[in-house]
Amino acid sequence: MDIFLRKENFKEFVSAYPITTLLILADLVAYFGVAFISMTDKGAAADIFNNYIFDGQMIGKGEWYRLITGNFLHIGITHLLFNVFATYVFAPFLEKLLGKVKFLLCYLLLGIGTGTLNYLMNPFFLGVGASGALFGLMGIYIFICIGKPTFFSKETKQGIFGLVATSLLSGLLFENVGWLGHLGGLVSGILLGILLVFSMPQLFSSDDTNVESSMH
Repeated sequence: MDIFLRKENFKEFVSAYPITTLLILADLVAYFGVAFISMTDKGAAADIFNNYIFDGQMIGKGEWYRLITGNFLHIGITHLLFNVFATYVFAPFLEKLLGKVKFLLCYLLLGIGTGTLNYLMNPFFLGVGASGALFGLMGIYIFICIGKPTFFSKETKQGIFGLVATSLLSGLLFENVGWLGHLGGLVSGILLGILLVFSMPQLFSSDDTNVESSMH
């Protein structure tokens, strides 16, 4: 699965994947910004956090911006680092494949789609984190594997399905993990993958040969 192996140094990574870098930076700034404020004013930090998380009731009252801002907030350093690492692994290939603007739009749409599906299934849901959007990226990979079976190698496809299954299972086994958000993200990603494959076939015309080596 070479598409998920990063061989660039820091400078090369930032230059090659500026949107992925920006998304990671947004996660870090949001987390440590709130943490810094909480050192002097815990109430103000709590207000900032609560005003931007996924909150079904407030979304229902018109605060739709939460469908975007909720993606960049995290609870605890472990939650943050897990999602930062997942972004570092899963985002670069799709950024290179789709281009910077399309990839950023897709990422934001996945976050919005995840939050919207959560809201429709549970109007009182509360949540934070990039997990839904990241599962959306996995959903795009899943549909590419199915809709364009020659695009990836057999080994890569097996790895993708294995990673998705393991990630979904972890959401069922561990407490305080928003498995509903993961599922919503995966569904959003598969739907977006369908749109991408059929609206931009030129990106996926591999002529029965996978393009992993040329894209990495």
